Amino acid sequence: MYMTDGENGQRGIALFMSLIVLLLLSVLAIALVYMATTDTTVNANYRNQQVLYFAAKAGIEEARDRLMSANPNTVTAPTCTPSASCLPAVPAPPTIGNGQILYILGGTNPAAVTPWNLASIYADDELCHNGYNLGMTAKSGDLHCTTVPPGAGWYATTTSKIPWNSTNAALPFQWVRISPKLNGSIDSGKYPVNPTAPMSTLVCWDGTEEVLLQGAADCTQMINATPAGPAANPVYLITSLAVNPQTGSRRMVQAEVALSPTPPFPYGLFATSNACGGMQLGGGATTDSYTSAGGETYASSARPYGGDIGSNGNVLLNGASTQVGGSIGVPNPTTGACPAGLTTMGGAGMLPPSSANKLQAVGPYAFQTPPPPNPMPPTTDLDLRKSGGNLVPGSYGNISVTSGGTITLAPGTYSINSLSLAGNATLVISPDGAVVINIGGQGTSTPLDLSGGSVSNLSNIANNFLINYAGTGTIKLSGGAKTYITLDAPNADVQIQGGTDLYGSIIAKTISDLGGTHYHFDTNSKLGPPSNGNYSEIAFRDVNY
Repeated sequence: MYMTDGENGQRGIALFMSLIVLLLLSVLAIALVYMATTDTTVNANYRNQQVLYFAAKAGIEEARDRLMSANPNTVTAPTCTPSASCLPAVPAPPTIGNGQILYILGGTNPAAVTPWNLASIYADDELCHNGYNLGMTAKSGDLHCTTVPPGAGWYATTTSKIPWNSTNAALPFQWVRISPKLNGSIDSGKYPVNPTAPMSTLVCWDGTEEVLLQGAADCTQMINATPAGPAANPVYLITSLAVNPQTGSRRMVQAEVALSPTPPFPYGLFATSNACGGMQLGGGATTDSYTSAGGETYASSARPYGGDIGSNGNVLLNGASTQVGGSIGVPNPTTGACPAGLTTMGGAGMLPPSSANKLQAVGPYAFQTPPPPNPMPPTTDLDLRKSGGNLVPGSYGNISVTSGGTITLAPGTYSINSLSLAGNATLVISPDGAVVINIGGQGTSTPLDLSGGSVSNLSNIANNFLINYAGTGTIKLSGGAKTYITLDAPNADVQIQGGTDLYGSIIAKTISDLGGTHYHFDTNSKLGPPSNGNYSEIAFRDVNY
């Protein structure tokens, strides 16, 4: 049997077609393998970017939490002690509690994370877009920064407290930067809060919208300015970078956060206790008001009203010469014997006009205790005696000044366990800036006793001498021509002694002024109860490079 020529030709065509089909199947198989590989790569890249995104977001959340002063790892606590080297303040905004741009360092090896080094894969190449006058070359918002500020004094660092940080199981977020928001902070001024205002103006949050700082040194004081602005708190810009060290891929996100403000408290003297006689005035004690805003003084702005006092319980006035030049706020406004809101004896009362000075039904008010010093100060004794001393901001133990000695405090924040003046000693507050004292009060029932000496606040501004105390001890004060003070001690018993003058505002558990001290409420020193909420996230964005 044999095949014809036609049949032989058909066999050749079949072989050719088989080869074509085999080639097509091979191409299809290769394409399927390539597509599967591409899908795997795309999924891996997507997963990597999602891991980096949520890691960077975790950094944002840690910074948002650690901005709270109640957090035991707060980043707003003073960072300097008398024996430590303190970083210098930055020459221009931004500023936070310790005067620096703050980096929280994370990852498997935080010591290797150097955002201030542009040669590093962890470089902060976004900072130049945020409007800070720190000697950087400006770039448009879609370009990487090519410079960082010179030197090292413009930043401070701390380590992340996220679980497993500094281990191989650490989240891959490498750093978080905390800095105040300026009017020109977003995309090199592309989206200002107010296009007509300077780009370097600080941004504040009034609980509803962002507003620019105006008429005051910081956002919290705008409500006490002339004219008064809104109750507000500063807006912080939080920028977080996550990097995969193996591949170098990265993700950067940015948020704007702020505390919703609480309006300043309207009373100059207020007792948080609900007991009878929580507030006691006698011996010819008087109240009135003035303002230190706008360069005013007591001599230029004193008025026989506005010296408002109040209590969560009872106010007791004793003696014909004991007169309140202001309103009295109590939960129960009925005049009469305790436990009614107001008890008057011996002709004590309120000065006219009755339209301004009157009994008011208010509260009761709840107060947040100011946070104790963090870390707590030592409990060692520091006796300055006759020589006195000049102190700089830092952490100190039990300070006592006696025998006519003088202690001068430079502007800044102090953590002090206790402070006492005796033997006509003098506490001098420098006129160059504000002094804040956070009292620890460990192991003492009288953590602050200024009754044996005098306070000389050379600025004549109560806001420039603020004392915070969270404990339950007794505080003793005495008046004087330069006793300008703001005291926030809602759990303490305050005793005011001497028949002189005291300027400012006081919140305490109980207040006793039975020696005829003349109290002058500086309405520019209204104490606003701190917000006990969390920092709200006002805005959130990806930084797309």
